[in-house]
Amino acid sequence: MKSYCQLALRFYFRKWQIRKLAPIPVGPVIFVANHQNAFLDAVVLICSSKRNPWALARANVFKKKWARVLLTSIQMMPVYRFRDGFDTLRKNEAIMDECAKVLKRGESVLIFGEGNHNEHYNLRPLQKGFARIAQVALQQNTSVQVVPVGIHYEAHTSFRSRVLVSFGVPIALSKNYFDENSVQKTETLLKEVADKITPLILSIPESNYEVTWKCLQANRPYFSDLVTQLQHEQQLVDSFPTIQQYQKPPSTGFLQKIIRLYYLINHGLARAVVHKITGKPNLDPQFIGSLKFAAGMVLVPVFSVLQISIIALLSGSVWITLGYAISLLLCIVFLKPQ
Repeated sequence: MKSYCQLALRFYFRKWQIRKLAPIPVGPVIFVANHQNAFLDAVVLICSSKRNPWALARANVFKKKWARVLLTSIQMMPVYRFRDGFDTLRKNEAIMDECAKVLKRGESVLIFGEGNHNEHYNLRPLQKGFARIAQVALQQNTSVQVVPVGIHYEAHTSFRSRVLVSFGVPIALSKNYFDENSVQKTETLLKEVADKITPLILSIPESNYEVTWKCLQANRPYFSDLVTQLQHEQQLVDSFPTIQQYQKPPSTGFLQKIIRLYYLINHGLARAVVHKITGKPNLDPQFIGSLKFAAGMVLVPVFSVLQISIIALLSGSVWITLGYAISLLLCIVFLKPQ
């Protein structure tokens, strides 16, 4: 499943770049990441390293029995929130124990520290969940390292956009870390992790978010290296409101128009179904990118096989069939987002 997701990500994103400010440690690790794009965040992060962490997800997706079986089989565990009912919060104690057992086995856990998702380019206040998991693990004499992770999307919902996944410097927690004044130590850990995630992402203040974001879009240059791209965007945000000169975006070239037309003709059926799924009026906007990816990785291969089979029957030529199959891949590879 992970290998197939990695392949699908390379077609979904025009560029998927990974940087590591330090080697990802072996042994018990808690990955703490920002959360902007529903379950696509987990897919991108898990596929960006050799580690296979257990991911914590909101409990309401585990309600049906088949969902529990499926999600558990791909190493996911529920986490209960206040909105799920006050009584359900007690179940989190059992989840913390399960996470501690996972860490004791030398495995890893992934948690999105903000506790909810939002497409805004900034880091919301971190919740205490990962600190509590670390505390329970340390009580069981398991040394833990916390790895801050920043996920930065060029565009949250656009097919063939780009994404940067940055693994920060690990924070090693000694076994007696929480022994003295655990409340203060928890707050210190939350601040330290937040301070390490913030430089890895784009952070636009909420006080003037919309204006700053429009200015950034108008003055957003293109760099092939996503680290350079992010750093430049961070500098533009820091210099706001001095950037007020809106620039006209470059027009689409003739070759790209041809590629897009070929893509629309040959992947139109799969695209129509995906848009039907993601076009529901009551759909949470943060699920659009995730559903595009999930539906696409299933539908595009199915429709492609059917179309290739039809071409094979009609042409009777191996070379024409092979050429058509390659063209279906290439038109995606060279497609740029609108």
